[in-house]
Amino acid sequence: MRLLVDLTAQADTAYDTAYHHKLRGRLWRALDGTTYESEHGDGDPLGLAYSNIFPWGDIAEGDERQLLLASPREGLLASIAENLQADREFNVGEMPFRVTDLSSLDVDVGEPGTRGTIETATGVFVRLYEHHREAYGIDSEHGDTPTYWRPEHTVEPFRDAISDTLQRKHERFAPDYAPGPTDVDADLFEGYDLIKTYALPVTVTEGVDLDVVVSKWRLDYRVRDDTHRRHLNLALDTGLGGRNALGFGFVNVVERTRPGESALEGEDAFA
Repeated sequence: MRLLVDLTAQADTAYDTAYHHKLRGRLWRALDGTTYESEHGDGDPLGLAYSNIFPWGDIAEGDERQLLLASPREGLLASIAENLQADREFNVGEMPFRVTDLSSLDVDVGEPGTRGTIETATGVFVRLYEHHREAYGIDSEHGDTPTYWRPEHTVEPFRDAISDTLQRKHERFAPDYAPGPTDVDADLFEGYDLIKTYALPVTVTEGVDLDVVVSKWRLDYRVRDDTHRRHLNLALDTGLGGRNALGFGFVNVVERTRPGESALEGEDAFA
């Protein structure tokens, strides 16, 4: 399930590329006093992914922008929506907005046999842990410094890492009887087309900053069966990779072809 937030800029300002921590803070403030407040910082996946404020670029007073939120937990999005209706001030650091409208969206990768493409709207955060490095002969970079996925590591450890993180979300949000993405002998995606890799500084918590490496992708899929459909839809709801609570790994279906039909693109792919 998705929540689309329509925003209107309240002042001229530059687009803050280090928005992650500040945007996360506004969303957590929306959860103050709710049943979800106690989950802040408990280490478990919250089940919330979100886009950047888009379109990207410098902001003029009166500009209309949007934000997309996704979650497998309908109550979580409902709690955020209730707060945004009551308190329409939506300031992200030095970017002041006001909420003008809210709407819900249903997004689905499609029934078995559907082919499509998922594109990452925000960078995918992939840290290669020891078992990933050992499996592919990747040396740790600098002692305790995290090893972030880079193109020279090849696509296989990236593939395994995003399946591992999705498995963890599956174990929290899916029924116990349902097999997870690492329980089946098949890949999530058929094609991995790297768009770009880039580094950026990120405030993880107040006073703790990291220089991370993230990547953007176009990921092709063919829905094999209902189990695979659940896995792909969970990725739409929770994001790919790690640090989703900071806004990384948010994904969209940008093209979808139902069996026997021509390709649907853009907004039509969400129908």
